[in-house]
Amino acid sequence: MAKVITFFNHKGGVGKTTLVHNIGFILADKGQKVLLIDADPQMNLTAAMYGLSTSIEYSENEDSKWNQNINRYISFTEYLDLELKSQECEKTLFRIPSQKDSNGFLDLISGAIKLFDWEADLYGVIKNKNDFTKDIPAKFEKAIKKHKNDYDFILIDTSPSANSIINGLIMMSTDYFIAPVSPSFFSLQAIDNLSAIFNNWIKLLGEYETTKSNVGLSFRPKFLGLVVQMAKRFNGGAINENEQRRDLFSALSSDENNSAELQDETKFSKSAEKWIKDVNNSVRKFQKFAFARDMSISENDFLNIFGGNQTPFIIQKCCDFTYQLKSVAEKAGIPIVHLTQDICDKYKDSSTKVDITKEKGQYKLSFDSIYSSYNKIADGLIKLKNYKLVIN
Repeated sequence: MAKVITFFNHKGGVGKTTLVHNIGFILADKGQKVLLIDADPQMNLTAAMYGLSTSIEYSENEDSKWNQNINRYISFTEYLDLELKSQECEKTLFRIPSQKDSNGFLDLISGAIKLFDWEADLYGVIKNKNDFTKDIPAKFEKAIKKHKNDYDFILIDTSPSANSIINGLIMMSTDYFIAPVSPSFFSLQAIDNLSAIFNNWIKLLGEYETTKSNVGLSFRPKFLGLVVQMAKRFNGGAINENEQRRDLFSALSSDENNSAELQDETKFSKSAEKWIKDVNNSVRKFQKFAFARDMSISENDFLNIFGGNQTPFIIQKCCDFTYQLKSVAEKAGIPIVHLTQDICDKYKDSSTKVDITKEKGQYKLSFDSIYSSYNKIADGLIKLKNYKLVIN
């Protein structure tokens, strides 16, 4: 039976979709059956899964790849119409078979811009409960979990919105959730705000919680931890920003594949050390809040699942993204973890040689580090699938 895992952070630009996209492919490569749900009206996960890399492919022209796909494959709003309103839909799920394991594959419920309309409708339903609408949240959760017996994992990419009623419904229907973050002050704020966001969702949806006398929302999402991402680095070009970027890169890079040269590029600055200390304090405060409400795994469970040398509750520090690797993957319409040298040669910028085979070269070190970090996350999730949590 599938584990439903939601990825949420109300701070945008933290590499959330990149994380879901790459983890989905790695799980499929490991023989897992994976369903991805794009619950973000920006539809970035959908574009990535469709392999869309140009504005022409992504256009609304009748013969565009984008238009062909949305006319053939079911979107999240069409899926909700089907499950909550019993409207007919003949569209199918988009599927990508694994190239490395014949048992693994990725299915997708595509994103939809019309999700904004559902936001308004669902908010009205929740705020004005009556005999005709009281079962809607329960039907929503049933729709999210309908295919649990068909997959090993259901991964949900949400919008970066703290006020989204759909995000709240998804979160109170999910089994687990992960918060991707980037090493910045604003991500620290986002972690600190998680408790308030959950309190708002609990207050708004509380009367729909499942009880002995009421069928509703499960209300037991389990916080797994943070994934620190460097998908979007600091910009600007100022000397202090560049120094801070290098310091954070060095301080957060713990992967054994990194070279001594990279590790020793700079000493840990006071700002880098403070960020690491602050993020640990922030995540522990949220985990304590969530654990008291049966909405987090324990520290012992975390260490057993993700490894005894990890820092609770930081699952991995994916610190070695470069613009060139990300650009090549986007142009090729594939996840970063599926890059090969042939693909890098074909889609590189004309002025840049992206060599992921050169020993101790920056691109090989970066690619190996990214691949290793994402594989460790996937291995932890596979371990989670058969793990018996300690009951709070």
